[in-house]
Amino acid sequence: MIVDVKQLQDLCQGVLTRGGLGEEDAHIVTDILVEAELRGRPAHGVIRLPAIVERCKSSGRKSMRLARDGGAYALIDGQENLGYLVAHRCTRTAVGKAQTRGVGVIGGFNTGQCGMLGYYTSMIADAGMVGVAMCDSGPRIVPWGSVEPVLGANPMSACFPAGKGQVLVDFSPASVTHEQILMAIKDGHPLPEGTVLDADGLLTTDPEAGRRGGILPSGGHKGYALALMIQLLSGVLVRAAPVPEPGKNYGIFVLAINSSIFLSRELFQAGVKELIDRLKGARPAEGVGEILIPGERAFREREMRMQEGIGVEDKLLDELGSL
Repeated sequence: MIVDVKQLQDLCQGVLTRGGLGEEDAHIVTDILVEAELRGRPAHGVIRLPAIVERCKSSGRKSMRLARDGGAYALIDGQENLGYLVAHRCTRTAVGKAQTRGVGVIGGFNTGQCGMLGYYTSMIADAGMVGVAMCDSGPRIVPWGSVEPVLGANPMSACFPAGKGQVLVDFSPASVTHEQILMAIKDGHPLPEGTVLDADGLLTTDPEAGRRGGILPSGGHKGYALALMIQLLSGVLVRAAPVPEPGKNYGIFVLAINSSIFLSRELFQAGVKELIDRLKGARPAEGVGEILIPGERAFREREMRMQEGIGVEDKLLDELGSL
């Protein structure tokens, strides 16, 4: 069913407030989930609501604690609150620090899954700054040369203000994400070859077998190194568990950079435009109609869905209605 954006927002808000969140917290989580739907990332969207409600009921809402606070840095103890709320708090704090100190380096720990990481770096770019974020999770990626999951899917994102838009980089070093595996199970589709192992360490395209096994790093040893780097920065460095159990003591690392510490905002924007123009004007390969900038497809889809609505499966809508 195609659902109007405002109607979907109201539905999410109602589910979350009835699930135990206050109005402001529910608004934050709703915005993150609906934004994922708008950008074509349904695995990070409203399909997450039932699990979020369950976590709210089991953990409740506690006040986050400022574990460290300095001029340009802070460390936030999430107190087992939803990762969405902790990541949002970290991002707001990073922006505030960067506005007064030029940079804001924020760590968060003792939390859970925070959804689409690009949402938070977009928040920073909306404030006219460069945003970088990384987060870890429970073991999903196997180290290069191993068959045992040790590293999380560990996404990273960077976002740059670009005139009226943004350059948004948002990806995981995993060959496929856990969310993609869950979507493949739901849709009954096989996974791409060479992406997951079953519980015996053998290659498989069966998403259910891959869920019980491990995910290969994208790009072989390079993806493995990147996943390890992210886990050190967004896990060990910020007091999160070095190898967290699923859903427990995840970490997040957020960096906001005010470009004015290096050059004027006007000169920075001119440089961004020059590079984008050069990329867009590069000679395309045969059969390619347009060179896209990272994030461009997602923002085009967002504009379309804002006008036409968001597709949500009837079964999921019924489940949300019952919540």
